[in-house]
Amino acid sequence: MRQFDQWKQRARELAMAHGGISDLDCDSLRRVLVDLHELFVSSPGSVQKAYRAMSDTRISDRCRDFANAVLGGSIAWSLPADPEQVAEVVGGLIRAVDWTLGQYRSHWPGSSSQWMMGGWYVIPRDGMRAVQSGSQSQSYQKRGLVFHRLIPSEIDGYSVEVLNARTLHLCADKTEWKMAACLFEKLELKTSRSKECGEDRFVVREVTAPSADALVASQIEQSLLEGCVALVWPELTVPPGLRERIRTLLRDRDVADDRPPPEIVVAGTWHDTTEQGVVNRAHIYDGYGEERLVYDKIAPFAVGGLGKEGIVPGTRLCVLATETALIGFAICLDFCDATSNPFTELNLDLMLVPSMGNDRTMEGHQTTAAQVEVKFGTRSFVVQHMLDSEFKDGRIGAILPMTKRPSRVPVAHLGQNAVWKSYPWPQTT
Repeated sequence: MRQFDQWKQRARELAMAHGGISDLDCDSLRRVLVDLHELFVSSPGSVQKAYRAMSDTRISDRCRDFANAVLGGSIAWSLPADPEQVAEVVGGLIRAVDWTLGQYRSHWPGSSSQWMMGGWYVIPRDGMRAVQSGSQSQSYQKRGLVFHRLIPSEIDGYSVEVLNARTLHLCADKTEWKMAACLFEKLELKTSRSKECGEDRFVVREVTAPSADALVASQIEQSLLEGCVALVWPELTVPPGLRERIRTLLRDRDVADDRPPPEIVVAGTWHDTTEQGVVNRAHIYDGYGEERLVYDKIAPFAVGGLGKEGIVPGTRLCVLATETALIGFAICLDFCDATSNPFTELNLDLMLVPSMGNDRTMEGHQTTAAQVEVKFGTRSFVVQHMLDSEFKDGRIGAILPMTKRPSRVPVAHLGQNAVWKSYPWPQTT
């Protein structure tokens, strides 16, 4: 009970501070929303469990009670003693502030830097969560906020960079989304090796695959025919020359071609040389070949016989905030690492992950994908080139589709033999 008493004391202090706010402008509402969100996510398990078991109707009714007062310029609340009543009061107040702030759409910040408030990005959402309320037996993280999403600006020492990409118009109905997994046959990597601190290091210097230039053109064409919203190539399969080929194909499409371009293109990754050293970098483009962001891998991996990846680890996590989805990016071990994984703290709609590895690598991806789905409802799409597999079925890659229950799908069923395949949003699983 001592933890609950300490938490309630913090809540009472917040309630007193909120009651003293005289001008509820947009910045004040955003500050209050951050305060309440931090309070709720740090609440004891008894409050979290009570919220999960509570009907959305009950939360919405309490929201309406508070909303009238908030619209009138007052945030006056007090904390009950019972955990269930606490969940109802604080949960309802959060919804009311969330809804009220959502009414000021003309005053919404236009750049991602303006979304920052007290160590959080307060991101307006007018997509799926703005039109779908939560249901019973869902956690606060899945249904607490409807008109906004709060993303921390730092996780485990990594800075979080959110890019306002509202010019990307992914269909609001996610069941219409298709993702393209683009692979290469007979891929051969050439590496350079060194020693550092007594350990073997390797860097990929060259990769060869039959007819790669023609193949990526065919993969892009197939994706256009299928209406795919995203294309993903695997980790360490797209060197600079081929990456530029992909970008040129996107940029120089016939102006008479009225097929909608993909919204997001993850052009694999490569060991790029920078001023800081070698990094494992993913370049993310839109469907017109414009670079939206670059992401550097944060977790070097080790390969038997080669040693450890000789890269400078990245220091930031990247999120694209489109009109209808928050999309994150990771590279292989970043996502499948079970020991320490900052991506399990990002409340996103979709993760796109280029990867290279074996069956165990994919099992790690499934584990993390299951964690973020249960916690936030995040779907994950992983495109992995296979270095080795116990399944002798001719697979050249393994693909984790955007399933709701990723850990239930056996790795044996995730193989892809073709160089291109589209994956729709699963209807049931």
